Amino acid sequence: MIENFIEKDIVRQVKLTEYLYELKTLSVKDVAKRLNVTFNTVKRDFAKINIILEDYIDYHETSSTTIEISFYTAISRYDLIKELYKESRFLRVCSWYLMGDTSYLTIVEEEFVSVAKAFKIKKAVEAYFRDANIMDVDGNIIDNELAYRFVMLSIWMRCDMLDQVIDKQLFKRAGIFVDQVLHRLANNYEINKREYQFLVFSAYLSLVRKDKSVLKYSENEFSYLKESIIFNQIRDIASLVLSDSTISDQEVAYFVSIYRSIDLNTDNYLIVNMNYRKRRDLFIESRPDTVKKLIKLLEDNFDVSLSNNILFEKPFMNFLSTMWYNIQTYNVERHYYLSDSQLELFYKLKEILTQWIDELDSYYEIRFNDTALEKLCSEIESSLVKKRKDKFAIIIVAEDELSHVIYRENITRWLNMDYHVIDNTMYYSVEDVPIYAEEWPHIIVCERALVTRNEEQSLNLFAISKSTLFEDIKNIFLYIYNWQ
Repeated sequence: MIENFIEKDIVRQVKLTEYLYELKTLSVKDVAKRLNVTFNTVKRDFAKINIILEDYIDYHETSSTTIEISFYTAISRYDLIKELYKESRFLRVCSWYLMGDTSYLTIVEEEFVSVAKAFKIKKAVEAYFRDANIMDVDGNIIDNELAYRFVMLSIWMRCDMLDQVIDKQLFKRAGIFVDQVLHRLANNYEINKREYQFLVFSAYLSLVRKDKSVLKYSENEFSYLKESIIFNQIRDIASLVLSDSTISDQEVAYFVSIYRSIDLNTDNYLIVNMNYRKRRDLFIESRPDTVKKLIKLLEDNFDVSLSNNILFEKPFMNFLSTMWYNIQTYNVERHYYLSDSQLELFYKLKEILTQWIDELDSYYEIRFNDTALEKLCSEIESSLVKKRKDKFAIIIVAEDELSHVIYRENITRWLNMDYHVIDNTMYYSVEDVPIYAEEWPHIIVCERALVTRNEEQSLNLFAISKSTLFEDIKNIFLYIYNWQ
């Protein structure tokens, strides 16, 4: 992961900026603990942020215990962190390497550093390239095209120096191709600047590097990408827009994997649900030995039911799709300021994922990145704390059949029946309710006219009538909510 190699102070400042972008105000003590630094280090980082981002700040204030900042609304989170990353010598030297210049002299002259400092930066850059499996121990670039492109994307998304060597004509065509893909496949979707740039850079690398080396996928992964709904659509768009450039199926698969790794915002929930259903069939149901096995592992560890739960499976699929071929290791993910409970979840999930990965028989080394896992924790916490339990039962007692229908339907329309059940037996007297009902969590909803004075004292009996229907249902739901 590139953040392990970028200068530590810059990574901290990026995290602090993203925390403040979302929360506006932070406790210095709490954030110092979260970043594992001293109180004064946080204060210094905040002061540095105010200097670097001065033109983008509407308001900032420092007290003895808190820091507060407000950025202009027209400025995106990505714009801010790009400004901070401009301070990184490591990223600039990575860019020099990718442009073919690895000499000490260039680093000394361009970065205004000593030879000793240049040596230290070179050593860090080469360590990162080896970690990313694009360089051997002798400093030679390895033929690992997919990893090489991801490294380029990781650096280019943070540092603009690679703009110096782009082929402007090909870059323009890459932009046209991406625009057509978004126009045809993502109608009614919105995409932010970071994601758009990621797609354009990826398309450009396909055009400029397609003849330099062959992309290598395992047979299973290549089949998965080819069977996705959008594969043929993207191939058709490529044939139309890039007619004089031969784009192989491997290159189409590469762009499909990139496209599937980003979040698109639709304005219609039906589309969200439809896409989720189609994707889970391909991504989860067709992978019983890997993905479904992991879901079962999570269900057992957290004592929850997760299968067919969109709250869990949609973010879970997003996370896993960026683990294949380690896209998330290179992407510019936002940093999340997790609550204490989410942090606890983070460490438990990390342990489970590590165990799962160790047992996988994979064509390539699978890694996950902490930033992507933080995002996942913020999205699925509610699904993992909802423990398995018997459904909460509601027993209805009413004077007649029509009253049963009225009370039952009005209660059903407001309750999530995944977690509740209404007894199908229609009782016409409280005395008819069987004793075994005491064995599971339940309430009795009884028409007011049928409730005796003694029964009014029962904690789990709620009176209801047509004239006070909505107020009665409100009291019932408050009890159920507080009980759970």
